[in-house]
Amino acid sequence: MGEKIVMGYWDCPFCGSTGIPGTTYDCPNCGRQRGKETKFYMKEGTVEYVPGHKVSGADWYCDYCGALNSAERTTCENCGSQRDESKEDYFSLKEPKTDNFNNNFNNTESSTSNEKKSASKFITFGIIALIILMVILISRFLSRPKDSTFLVQSMSWENSIKIEENKTFRESDWKLPDGARLAYTKSEIRSYESVLDHYESVTKSRQVQDGGHYETSYSDNGDGSFTEHSTFVPDYTTEYYTEEEPVYRKEPVYDTKYYYDIDKWVDSRTETSSGNDKNPYWPDLNLTEKEREAGRSSTYSMSGELTYKSLRKYKTKTVKYTIDEAMWKAIDIGQTISLTLKNGKITAWQYE
Repeated sequence: MGEKIVMGYWDCPFCGSTGIPGTTYDCPNCGRQRGKETKFYMKEGTVEYVPGHKVSGADWYCDYCGALNSAERTTCENCGSQRDESKEDYFSLKEPKTDNFNNNFNNTESSTSNEKKSASKFITFGIIALIILMVILISRFLSRPKDSTFLVQSMSWENSIKIEENKTFRESDWKLPDGARLAYTKSEIRSYESVLDHYESVTKSRQVQDGGHYETSYSDNGDGSFTEHSTFVPDYTTEYYTEEEPVYRKEPVYDTKYYYDIDKWVDSRTETSSGNDKNPYWPDLNLTEKEREAGRSSTYSMSGELTYKSLRKYKTKTVKYTIDEAMWKAIDIGQTISLTLKNGKITAWQYE
């Protein structure tokens, strides 16, 4: 369906006449020309088509004399001024406007609000940056290397030997691994497969187009007329149908499962020896035929009084440090050594 042109109407604000055809420029009662405040409308329940009416655009008003002109005219019908020198037409006059005072007030208010928001964001950012800086400085202060003196009061050592035992385990799998001794086999379910069992009828629904209808809308042309738009909208109905769907059952798949005995080395125990002297030794081992060593390790430590400077004051506390073998062998009980500490750990040392 094509678009049709429909007559619009306007009301005279001077004499109160109503329902004046939109294509009429002057009020038939008082003779006053259609003013800039005019807004076209359509009569409810009445549609008057205007055959042959050509829509060229919105009517415009001359900026020099204020006369009303149709869109087809390039010069004012009253004074002859050029249309491109006039900026007011039907649609531009219907756009909401505010006076300069309100604009200036709103701009000033918006500017003040933006300045307050910017200041608030700047202050918040500054506080956050200050907090981050303080955290970094405190962290660096606490983690910086500290020079201290340490009086060695005791030294200790510990030697450990990890023992493993060879044990036999009963296990099962779908294949026999290397080194395993087969005990027996058994047919068992390894997996399931889907097998078609039957079909069953299932009722389903779908939307099917069932004709349609036209919906009508109107747009203001700005010249006293409206354009009628007809859009075809399809109608749908629900259709039910039956469909055969397959139903599957789970069928077990059998396979041979192997049950076997296999020997594995597992953690058994740890033998340790320790002392508070400079004569470390390894613990004696009494291993059975099914035991073996799995690794040896040593730990060395020293305890004593640490003297350090804190907030311009010297403080002393008793501490224990785990040290390497070379340091443990180099120092003796009763010696005072200089320590460089970072995050509570020794990074360097030397004799006093």
